[in-house]
Amino acid sequence: MRLCLVSLDFAPARTSGLTIYAERLARLLANHGHAVTVVAARRPGLPGQTFADGIAVERLPIGRSDWIGYGLHAARHVARRRARGELDLVHFLDVHFAWAYRGPFVASLLQSFRQRLTADGGQPYASSWPNRVFRRAYYNGALRWMERPALRRAGALVSLSEATRQEFARHYHIRPERIILTPPSIDTARFAPPPAEAVAALRRRLGLEGRRVLLHVGFSTPRKGLEYLVAALPALPPDARLVLVGTWEPGYREKVRAAAGAAWERVLETGSVPDAEMPLYFALAEMLTLPSLLEGFGLPALEAMACGTPVIATTTGALPEVVGPCGILVPPRDTPALVAAIRALLDDEPRRTHLARCGRERACTAFSPEREYTTLMQAYRRMTDVM
Repeated sequence: MRLCLVSLDFAPARTSGLTIYAERLARLLANHGHAVTVVAARRPGLPGQTFADGIAVERLPIGRSDWIGYGLHAARHVARRRARGELDLVHFLDVHFAWAYRGPFVASLLQSFRQRLTADGGQPYASSWPNRVFRRAYYNGALRWMERPALRRAGALVSLSEATRQEFARHYHIRPERIILTPPSIDTARFAPPPAEAVAALRRRLGLEGRRVLLHVGFSTPRKGLEYLVAALPALPPDARLVLVGTWEPGYREKVRAAAGAAWERVLETGSVPDAEMPLYFALAEMLTLPSLLEGFGLPALEAMACGTPVIATTTGALPEVVGPCGILVPPRDTPALVAAIRALLDDEPRRTHLARCGRERACTAFSPEREYTTLMQAYRRMTDVM
């Protein structure tokens, strides 16, 4: 099939976990013999078109309104290509990007705007009160004028988790059978426990010898709940350090640093790290900590499990499905619960060993590329049957 995947970003530009989802999905489909075109936003310094490893990438202007303006450019571009008979199927990797598109399409469901409006104790998550006011207006408008119309027009819907499937079915009055569950897969050959000597070398390089490491991975936005994690640091053993891998949404770092207070000196920020080094960072840590307020899936949890790193996450969104019985779950926005869970796991090496083994096995069996491809093809066949 000639497939078009529409994503806001694509490698080497990464702004969220959605970008990684797009990269892995494009490779999966190309490896199965499909002709894959990825449409993404054109970021500074990137060419308009590239082709590598069987994947064509076409980058379009994004404009000042970010995904909203990009959605309009993408809709026009894809419509022209379909009119010329160049594409068999269009898949928007977030249903919100399809707001301006009027042709047949498949769409992925990640997080609803209803969830974003209520994720922080019934309020939108935010980096400040002015930001919260802005997000409330923005999310309400997007829900009404973009999200609901795109959901109605989609020919087929796919969800990365059962929690997300139920969210859209229950609150958007979509028949559950319209939504096909397609959990992402993980490359368990690449994400695997690395050699101990390589991990030790990274520990020395980061100055973490003799320290016990908590790890957080991802694009840090107010949705990630990091202020509740750093607030736990003063109550943790003095040898505990928090390593943050990834970049920040503007304004949020200041909120998190204020929540940490003097304990910020126990935080190490690495920024983005090379893909090849990510298994080393997972293996470096005693545990991955995800204090998220909302997750449509939670790829870092799956990556950590594949690398044999225990996970402490919240009970929100899809995280319980990803972690299953192979991690520890605490309520969101609950710093005392985080403290108790982290301290207990730091002091219990046999349990860490058990969770590491359990997580690796779960990653290898429950999130296989074969399952992802099979379920995705169900959605694509459903779409082509009605076109």
